[in-house]
Amino acid sequence: MVDNSSGGGLAPGLSDTQQMMFAFGDFRRPNPESASIVEQVVLAQLRSILHLATAVAAQRNSKILIIEDILYLMRKSPVKIQRLVKYLKAKDKVFEMSLLEKGEANTDKRMSNTKRCRNYLEVIDETGVILSACDQEYNDQLYHERLVRFDKMSKNMDERKYMEFCKARSVSFRGKYSQWFQAALQEVVDNLDIKLEKLTNDVICYLAYETLGQLMELCLVVRRDNTTFSGDFLARVQPIQSVNTSFPNVSLPIREKAESIKKSDFLGCPITPAEVREAVRRLEEGERTKTPFNARKRMRGIEVEPNMPLLAI
Repeated sequence: MVDNSSGGGLAPGLSDTQQMMFAFGDFRRPNPESASIVEQVVLAQLRSILHLATAVAAQRNSKILIIEDILYLMRKSPVKIQRLVKYLKAKDKVFEMSLLEKGEANTDKRMSNTKRCRNYLEVIDETGVILSACDQEYNDQLYHERLVRFDKMSKNMDERKYMEFCKARSVSFRGKYSQWFQAALQEVVDNLDIKLEKLTNDVICYLAYETLGQLMELCLVVRRDNTTFSGDFLARVQPIQSVNTSFPNVSLPIREKAESIKKSDFLGCPITPAEVREAVRRLEEGERTKTPFNARKRMRGIEVEPNMPLLAI
């Protein structure tokens, strides 16, 4: 399922999925087989989210998925709602800046994305826990560790690799990127006989990006644990580091000589298919331990697929 045509005109020969994997900590030339497995997991996760959101929309007697249906599914994860609200705020800011660049006044009377979300959360939130997410009141440790890892990774790069890294971070599942995902998403929507409003489609693509990111971070944990078994068992309790020669948790590009770059772009150690499969196995095992088989989460007869927690919601 790997699309070898990079929609963003980035590093030649890399799919958009491989670009995103690199952006989340993989080697700068990720393994194509690993990318294929990651794509399958992401699509399966998003298929489950769409099925559950469709069940929520059915309760409203609607065939159109709206952002409120997604927020309802996320109501028990305030930190993840906080990340989504941050994303929507950025979308609102981009829209405002585009109007300023065109010299136009914001005469659009539509409600902003963040205001719309807040209004809905006020309706379903009786304790104020979710509304606190709208005000960015929660400490998002995962997001902080992600930023620290990005910073440490970039410090080990020369100018050319840093430009590649920045471009990889701009790749997503939206718009001109990941045409395979857009086609697969449309197929699921057609099978469910529903429609997505524009904002909901963007949010679905955002959730796919978050799913890929969290899966890659779990792959890095798997690599860290494999390193631990080879020697220092006390190192297992240490947080993931980006640059530590005595405890290499993240595969970082080494500084190649100019002549070696021409010979191969696949130097280093990208995330392997076995590490991705182990990450998926851990997620499935954790879900089986947490919830008995005959009592897994269902909504109007729909069982979450695959048998693992939905990472983005």
